[in-house]
Formats: sequence, C-alpha cells, structure tokens
Amino acid sequence: MKRIRPNGFRLIVGSLALFFIFGCGYGFRGTVNNLPPDIQSIYIPVFTNETIESGAEVVFANALIYEFTRSRILKVVSESEAQAYISGKIKSIAVDSVTYASTSQAVERKATVTLEISCRRSDNQTILWQNQSLSRYENYKVTSDTNQTQRNKEEAIKKIAQDLSERIHNGILENF
Repeated sequence: MKRIRPNGFRLIVGSLALFFIFGCGYGFRGTVNNLPPDIQSIYIPVFTNETIESGAEVVFANALIYEFTRSRILKVVSESEAQAYISGKIKSIAVDSVTYASTSQAVERKATVTLEISCRRSDNQTILWQNQSLSRYENYKVTSDTNQTQRNKEEAIKKIAQDLSERIHNGILENF
C-alpha cells in the first residue's frame, strides 16, 4: 500500500527551506543593502587618474554612476546632498602582450587596471567600505591598423570599468 504524505507536511518542509535560504543572508544580487539605514544617497565624483591613460577617470566614474543609477538602491546626487560619497583612484593601467604571431609581433594584449576605492559617510568621513587594490584585466586584439588597436584597447578598458563598477557597487551594498 502506497503512503501519501499530507499537504501540511509539504508546506512545512517548503517553508523551512525558504526560511533557511533567505534567513541565512542569501539574497538576489543587486538588491541587498547592508549600509546603515540613514544612507540613502551617494555622490560619485570623477576618479583621480595616476596613469597616462587620458580620459580613463571619466570612463570609470560614469560606469559607477550607471551601476548605482541602474540598481536604484541609493540615489546618485550632488556632493552637498549626499549622505555618502565614493573616492576612486586609478592607480595603474598596465598593458602586456599575451599572444604573438612571431617573436616580435603581438596579436593580443592584456590591459590590467588597478583601482583604490573607498566609500565614506559624508557627515563624519567614517569609512563604510574600501578596497585599496581592486584589479581586473581584459584581453584585446592588436591589428595592423593602430587606430583600430587603440579602439580595441579603449573597449577593453570600458569593459573593465563596467565589471569593476559592478564589483564596487555590490561590495559597498552587500559587504558593509
């Protein structure tokens, strides 16, 4: 004879499973905000650029502004309105050849960016989150057209900016 479990048992097991999943700190990425409840807005200025890569500071600031605007968890505002602010510094952008067609001709290069980032309260400068050596790399193609190679490098840096901005956003909100 086949034994059938009552619906109440399934409900209890399902409820316990949901409790353990959501009660243990798990959540959907990009929706968690572990900052103090009074932090509702953030100011994101142009990064400091310690490299010779002109314009990278704007690319990284814009990518981070986009990430916070997209998530709608904190409102991006002017410095005078912000309850928190981000300080970003591009410490290095290194380019290395990774693939060669011959002993002297590179066909692929790797751009590596290292940032120093902190998020502080506006009222008392308390550090809410920081990473002094956040790094990411992206490979790009080298062509015989130097303008195309430069565009490929710029696209690689934009991709790095997008990826690091997502990591910064999630780090600030989730790892507080």
